[in-house]
Amino acid sequence: MDDAKLLEQIKRRNQDAMVALHARYADLIYSISYRVLNDNGTAEECVQDTFMRVWQNTAQFDPARGSLVAWLIGIARNVAIDKLRQRGRQVNLADDRESLDETDNIAASAMPDDWRDRERLQGLKFAMQALPPEQYEVLNLSYYGGMSQSEIAEHLKLPLGTVKTRMRLGMQKLRDAWQENN
Repeated sequence: MDDAKLLEQIKRRNQDAMVALHARYADLIYSISYRVLNDNGTAEECVQDTFMRVWQNTAQFDPARGSLVAWLIGIARNVAIDKLRQRGRQVNLADDRESLDETDNIAASAMPDDWRDRERLQGLKFAMQALPPEQYEVLNLSYYGGMSQSEIAEHLKLPLGTVKTRMRLGMQKLRDAWQENN
């Protein structure tokens, strides 16, 4: 069953469809959550919380804004960041600080301490939401989903060149919006 049919069944409260969705995407959601949190137990909680939100909010999914997987990635990222905030804005770092990857640094910096940074972060969020859906989707899959351009092309069944073009155009629009506001 494809994602659209699966989501339609979930909207009808079909628990088997929810189990199938979980089986299909739980590993991806865990991976995203772990990159933000660097903690196995909390990342597992995020997986459950993400699927709970999907179950409760299926009507909010808009296929015009992107694919189901992009929507799931967005939810997972938000849930993980909420968990970070609940922990007092402290990333649970391993003893070896060198084990931090780039995503951990991005997640920590996504928690601004002063209002100016909050405004900038909000501006970036609005700029992302203003992108055309196809550009938003590839950027979301790349930066929040951790997918390579080749993986995105395969997942969306698009030529690699199309994915690269969408990413380049989306990044240019984000840069332009950023320069206008800063």
